[in-house]
Amino acid sequence: MSCSNTVTVSRGNSFACTFSWTPGATGPANLTATTITSSLEDRAMNVYPLTVAKAVDGLSFTVSYTGNTADWAVGTARWDIKFAFPGGAGISRSEIFRVNVIDSVTA
Repeated sequence: MSCSNTVTVSRGNSFACTFSWTPGATGPANLTATTITSSLEDRAMNVYPLTVAKAVDGLSFTVSYTGNTADWAVGTARWDIKFAFPGGAGISRSEIFRVNVIDSVTA
């Protein structure tokens, strides 16, 4: 997975990002059997669980927040996506992002 590691969101707006999975030489061909979890921790250290929806083919997934982002503290938040790959080895991986949470200018 390759992407920018910084996102900016205005409080009160919806939050959702879609990612594409490109299989590598050693990883799984798709994410259908992979468990994906995600959460965001805002500047005030409030943790918000995010919803992950995988495409049927396992080659993309969407991470979204179903609540109201107006509750998120202004400032830099931390967001991670954790992958638990199938198999007995318990192999996992995390992708970490920064989220700049800003106030909306227009009410």
